[in-house]
Amino acid sequence: ANQQIGASIVHASSNTGGGRKVAVLDTGYNYIHPELSSSYLGGKDFVNDDNDPMDDEGHGSHVAGIITADGIDPKAKGVAPDAGIVSGKVLDETGSGYFSDVVSGIYWAVDGPDGIAGTGDEFGADAISLSLGTSAPYLYKGFCDGVLPDLTNAIKYAVQNNVTVVVAAGNSGNAGISIPGCISYSTTVGAVNSSDKVASFSGRGNSLDISAPGVNIYSAILGSLYATWSGTSMATPMVAGVIALVKNAHPAYTHSQIESKLFSTAKDLGKAGKDKDYGWGRVRADQAVK
Repeated sequence: ANQQIGASIVHASSNTGGGRKVAVLDTGYNYIHPELSSSYLGGKDFVNDDNDPMDDEGHGSHVAGIITADGIDPKAKGVAPDAGIVSGKVLDETGSGYFSDVVSGIYWAVDGPDGIAGTGDEFGADAISLSLGTSAPYLYKGFCDGVLPDLTNAIKYAVQNNVTVVVAAGNSGNAGISIPGCISYSTTVGAVNSSDKVASFSGRGNSLDISAPGVNIYSAILGSLYATWSGTSMATPMVAGVIALVKNAHPAYTHSQIESKLFSTAKDLGKAGKDKDYGWGRVRADQAVK
């Protein structure tokens, strides 16, 4: 996938995302995995209400590895292997959770542990990666900003603070895009295969912004194991990783500039311009960092 999106070209120019940070809100982070230990910048467990976001499901580690795995196993190397990860565990050992915890996690990721903006303990994350969402009947072909106003406001707050919120489109195909991908302030990601064809499961709708590889993606999980999984959950951290590379090259970029760069440099697929199947197209890291 790094070859497919041009991240390997960026790595060859000695940009591996060093100094950049991504907050991952998911099932936690396996900070003892050899691929992941070097990138861990701390976190919080919103499910069990403590400061240990150790992953007990695997999904969050797989997602995080797509961003930041060191490449001890070369097949698992992340898009931005030298970026740091702040982990918010908002999903339990079954991969389920509450949007109230996701909302809390977003504000925490932006404002830092004390929950107050401008006090100096902010993480300084460039992006929040959200590989989570609803299933039927909570799927939308249009936007859904009015459905969960607290969640919409949290994502809006993040982007107003120049933290891009990268969200999975969901795996319900033509039935629509899940919450929070259908929120207008989200940077919503669909999945393509290795041939740049939209995955059959990839959520489709007007809120889709961009696509990335999300079929048969190899990454770290629990223990010191690896797994090959598919889903828009896998495509989402690819885009978050590209943001880390772009911010490494252009530290002063605002959220609006980041989105503009991602969308304008994407490989246009499907109908010309933005469409409900691919958004603006498949992300191109090498073009986005130029």
